[in-house]
Formats: sequence, structure tokens, C-alpha cells
Amino acid sequence: MDERDRQILELLRQDAWVSYVDLARQVHLSASAVQRRVERLKREGVLLGANARVAQQPDQARMRVYALVELIDDHEATVSRFRRQIDRNGAVIEAHYVTGEADVVLTLELADIGAYDAFVRRYFGQSSLVKRFKTLTSLRALKAVA
Repeated sequence: MDERDRQILELLRQDAWVSYVDLARQVHLSASAVQRRVERLKREGVLLGANARVAQQPDQARMRVYALVELIDDHEATVSRFRRQIDRNGAVIEAHYVTGEADVVLTLELADIGAYDAFVRRYFGQSSLVKRFKTLTSLRALKAVA
């Protein structure tokens, strides 16, 4: 990966919908050269995808919850089983295996506290993989990554 690849990645971080023509103009390459670089970065696993941030409508209020989960052990089989369980739930928008106090940090987006209660009962209360968990509820975003 060279400096132009880094420039392309930074520009895509700022606006994932930017056209190859606009990228090419900004990094001083042809549009086809930029497209080849982007495709290579995808194949190499550097560029993982793009997400759209959608403005939240007042009638579709959502709550963001962070769950710090301690598993029963740190065996790879346990982590993999837990991952498979949460993969099936659309409320889980991010999951990270971490060091420190928790084993897994989940970012959840739910309709309301009742939906979180149902999530907790199903994925934490009924799971033989979860030892304990803590919840952090977002009051508002101070900074969000595009």
C-alpha cells in the first residue's frame, strides 16, 4: 500500500459515495487506475465495505446500547459459538472481541428498552456462554464515524 492508496482510503472514509472520477482528480490518477486500486484494496481485505448513515426520523427513534460481555471462558470455541448466536440478530450492528474487563463489546441499535430487555433475556439470560454483562446506554453521539 502506497501513499495514493492511503489518500484514496481517507477520501472514501469521508464520503464512500465519491465517484472514481472525483477520486482520480483528487489523487492525480485516471479513474480506471483508481478503480483498479479500490478493487485491489477490497481483494486484500483493506477496504471492507461502506455503510450509509441515515438520518433518524423522530417517529423511528432508536436507542443505542453498548453491552460489555464477559464469557464463561476465553476459548476460541466459546467465542465462535457466541459470535454465531449474535450474528443472527439484526440489532447487533457491531461486535468486537476485546481485552480488559469484558471479552466482547456489542453495539446494539434497538427500538426501545423493551426490545433491549428481550435481547438480554434471549442472548444473555438463556445463554450458557455468558458469565455476566454490563450495559451502557448512549444518551447522544458526540462524534460519529461516517
